[in-house]
Amino acid sequence: MFKSAKGLSAVELLVATAIASVVLAGICNVFLSASKRLILQSRSAEIQADARAAMDFMVRELRLAFGNPTIATTVTANDTISFDRVEDAGCSSGVNTATTLEDTRETWPAGSNGFNTSYTIRIIAGTGTGQVPIIIGSNTSTKLTISGTWGTIPDANSCYVITRRKTFTRTSASDDVLRYTVGSSVHQPLAELITTHAFSQNGKTISITLTAQTNNIDPNTGAKRTYTLTETVLQRNT
Repeated sequence: MFKSAKGLSAVELLVATAIASVVLAGICNVFLSASKRLILQSRSAEIQADARAAMDFMVRELRLAFGNPTIATTVTANDTISFDRVEDAGCSSGVNTATTLEDTRETWPAGSNGFNTSYTIRIIAGTGTGQVPIIIGSNTSTKLTISGTWGTIPDANSCYVITRRKTFTRTSASDDVLRYTVGSSVHQPLAELITTHAFSQNGKTISITLTAQTNNIDPNTGAKRTYTLTETVLQRNT
């Protein structure tokens, strides 16, 4: 009529504890492994997004390059490109001096938001065509003042383009950071963990190849994950 009130023996308790420990250890390992994979996948997705954003930015900028860019080697082959990006274009109103160019159709921002010494102007059609690009010193809403003098003063038949120098490069092989420069400013980071990137030009077409790499090793493959992008840019202003 009565059930036994006898408890677990010490051996049974030890065996049960050992089994529970093994099960918990297995669950813990599964959790840690899943967490590592999740972190790796999350970081890999972030790197891919950063690389894609950097590529899209370079494509937009290079599409507006004026003339042929300069491709050079800084860290690896053909990893640096410098070019003049078109910022504005138009035709002169004709009321110019040896140090100015006026375009009454424009409403340029002036002061700190206006053109400064990182911008250049060149005449691309009409009177004064072929002169060396001249640095812009300042401007009003309709008039540019250059740093220097025109060799041939532009007139109402003169059309111009305003550009600014830009560069994409890696300055060091140790940090794997893709950087860019605007005018004479310092290199600004654009994307991290970029192990290789290269530029090439064929006529009006500029090709870009970019490879990003994770910091951590994939436990499934024993190697770091890489992500390679390639894009082709057709210049609008050549």
